[in-house]
Amino acid sequence: MISSFIPNINKHSFTDEDIISGINNNEDWAINTLIRAQYTPIKKMVFSLRNTLLEPDDIFQEGLMRLIVNIRAGRFKNESSLSTYLNRICRNICLKILTNHKTTTIEGREIIDEIEDDDYYDLLVLISEIKEKTEKSCREILDLRFKQSDEGKEAERNKLLGFNEIAIKLNITSENARQRFKRCLDQLRELTLSHPKYQEFLN
Repeated sequence: MISSFIPNINKHSFTDEDIISGINNNEDWAINTLIRAQYTPIKKMVFSLRNTLLEPDDIFQEGLMRLIVNIRAGRFKNESSLSTYLNRICRNICLKILTNHKTTTIEGREIIDEIEDDDYYDLLVLISEIKEKTEKSCREILDLRFKQSDEGKEAERNKLLGFNEIAIKLNITSENARQRFKRCLDQLRELTLSHPKYQEFLN
């Protein structure tokens, strides 16, 4: 894990220009500085999505590699800070993973059809916050359906938890599980579509 290998470099205030120059000159300290400064914020961003399909270490490594490649290829134009740029890269990696898996159905496709890609991450965070305010039984069945309850276990890729399995976990019938899930998903969709912040995404 990256967290086990974060370099213990001397504290020094490097500017973005210093780091960019260091990366272009293959200086280890430049990459080490980025890792030390940005690993924790990126990890928190990934965890905020509350999805077991997302592995913070893998996403950070891929994002860091893309940032380095873009800097050396001259594609980074200093239009934002390096931290903002890396966050955006990692965020887009997360969104690509979620888009390619069925777990994105938690939002209901109609909720996100009109949303720009740049707002997708913020929308996911909003939906997660709204879900946490629903009744416990709804949070429970939504998390089970999308396998977000057992944080210590990696979700099986590209597959939702079946209603028969949910029924066993909740000690209810599979039909009851299906009906409860539909009711809770409809509730989540309605709360999201009527939320003031959602309307801002459409403007």
